[in-house]
Amino acid sequence: MEPRCRLLSLLLFLFSLVFCFKTEATKLRPVQSGQSVSPLAQDEVDSLKALFPFVTRETDKIDIYGQLCFTYASTIGNLDVAYQYADSIHFLANKVNNKTGKASATYYYGMLARFDGKFSEAIQYLNQYLNFCRSNKDSTGLANGLFQLAVVQHELGNYDKSLEISYQAKDLYAQLRNSYGIARVFMNIGNLFTSMKKWEDAIVMYKQSLTYFTQLKSDLNARMGKLRVLVNLGNAYAETKQYEKARNFYKQALPICYSVGSKRTAATTLSNIGEVFNALQQYDSALVYHLRALTIREQAAQKDKLAANLIWVGETYLFLKNYPQAKHYLLRAHALAYEFRTKPILRDVYQKLALLYSTQHYFEKALEYQQLYATLKDSVLNEETAQRLSELQTKYQTEEKDKQIAILAKEKQVRQKEAQRQALQQKALLGGLFLITIIALLIIFLLRQRLKNQKLVMAKNQEIKESNLKRQMSELEMKALRAQMNPHFIFNCMNSINRLILDEDTNRASRYLVKLSKLIRLILENSERSSVSLENELTMLDAYLQLESLRFKGRISYEFRVDDAIDQENTFLPPMVLQPFVENAIWHGLMHKEKNEPGFISISITEEADSLTCVIEDNGVGREMATILEKKSIIGRKSMGLQITEERLKILNKDKMDKLIYITDLKDSLNQALGTRVDIHVPLG
Repeated sequence: MEPRCRLLSLLLFLFSLVFCFKTEATKLRPVQSGQSVSPLAQDEVDSLKALFPFVTRETDKIDIYGQLCFTYASTIGNLDVAYQYADSIHFLANKVNNKTGKASATYYYGMLARFDGKFSEAIQYLNQYLNFCRSNKDSTGLANGLFQLAVVQHELGNYDKSLEISYQAKDLYAQLRNSYGIARVFMNIGNLFTSMKKWEDAIVMYKQSLTYFTQLKSDLNARMGKLRVLVNLGNAYAETKQYEKARNFYKQALPICYSVGSKRTAATTLSNIGEVFNALQQYDSALVYHLRALTIREQAAQKDKLAANLIWVGETYLFLKNYPQAKHYLLRAHALAYEFRTKPILRDVYQKLALLYSTQHYFEKALEYQQLYATLKDSVLNEETAQRLSELQTKYQTEEKDKQIAILAKEKQVRQKEAQRQALQQKALLGGLFLITIIALLIIFLLRQRLKNQKLVMAKNQEIKESNLKRQMSELEMKALRAQMNPHFIFNCMNSINRLILDEDTNRASRYLVKLSKLIRLILENSERSSVSLENELTMLDAYLQLESLRFKGRISYEFRVDDAIDQENTFLPPMVLQPFVENAIWHGLMHKEKNEPGFISISITEEADSLTCVIEDNGVGREMATILEKKSIIGRKSMGLQITEERLKILNKDKMDKLIYITDLKDSLNQALGTRVDIHVPLG
């Protein structure tokens, strides 16, 4: 009894590993023609079959049949052959009337019913087996049966009940010091937490399971168990977006896949790594792994897996914006799925093609595939729900029947809501297309508006350019005026110097000449600048007045009054802006006074806001008398300097003040002329 129990325990362990391998979403089905078998699994089958010529006892044959039943069901995936070996166990046990053998047959029938999705039958068989184990105090068999029952409850969605039974099985395995059993229970609990989306709890359970599998002897069972736990850990970490950890566990699983010859598991693991890289947006690396998986899939007979792999490759090319390659692989997947009428795969292909054409702005094609996707998804959901409801109505004859129908009805309701959500998404897509059109029109409007604004800016710039040109012209005129400084003034200065030389008054002649040269130098220097300091301007004006005073033999005196608050070095104004007014005061006011009458000029400067107020007063004959006298004069003189200076000030002071120069005739109470006052507002530069 004990050797048989040991064999049964080993077989049950192998069976549990297959269930716990979470990466394959569909249930194991009978192997189709041409399906590959891993070398290790085939070696195990051959080794077991080789024992038959040397086995004489029927009980030993039952043990071998049990191992073969489990291998074909879980490792190879051929339920037809597995059922044949279960029938052989049942036949031999009845032949020799072996109660333990009959119980073993019940156990394997329950296991196969679970693999085949016949959960009601599985529960019936397993309950019979558990009753036998309790009656015979078979702790190992009881632990194995509880484990299988926990897996069935998990499949039915009874997570709380499954968790309770799993811990009962774990306690029994711990008492028996059965590391295989403990490892597989922890893996099943991890799967339970995964189904409940409790990823952190699932990771804890998987790590405990991995610890036990790692400590076991490195045989086929231990390696297969470790392989599945590594993949499950990778899946859990991927779900929690811990992609580097997920990739690490997947990579640990790959060498085991190759060592046990499980190409399908290797392809699945490679695809999982590819999806991790896609999640990390490392699309080049993702493509490498998806293409490696595709190479394996193309050598196998599972066309549905091949089509799914083609979709992943196409989607990765889509992420890489390699649209021709994306289209190539997606259309290959479409052709394969269409050939075998695989609706779930067709549904996924339509979804990816809709995304591809939408990305390429082929919105009509995108909408076409989106509609196909929505329609097919509804169809798939309805067919799956109808199929499961039919199975429940025809196969489930236990007290769980009504409960499962209610669960599926709830699932149908959820899926109907999902279908409604998909319909809403379809409407959202149409709305998105409409929104894109609106945005495009808005962009066109904004571009036109921008062009219009650019034209306005260009017009404004042209206006500014013209204004600057006018300013430059005024400055050129001013330079010309300075370059042609009053020829009468220069001529008179030269005559005065010549007269002093003839009178042998060389000292005065020298001073006169020095002052003239200084004035000319200042004028030339300032003519190259657009603005000069107030100090510089007053220095030039002082030099000019000194020359005029010498020329008039001291009959002209002057004074400067500058507000102490003004920083003369750091206050700037246009050059030669005051000189024309002082010159005008001398030539039109003081020059016409009697020779014995002294002339006086007062220049006062104050600061107001952003301008300087310059007041020039003289005690000349006044504007009226000056006009009369100049009309009688043989030589007429027109003051161009004043006109140009006024224009310069207007340009500099644009948009600030309309009037910049105020001229006032000073008179006494008898209306006799006392002189002239000029108020000049100079904008600060």
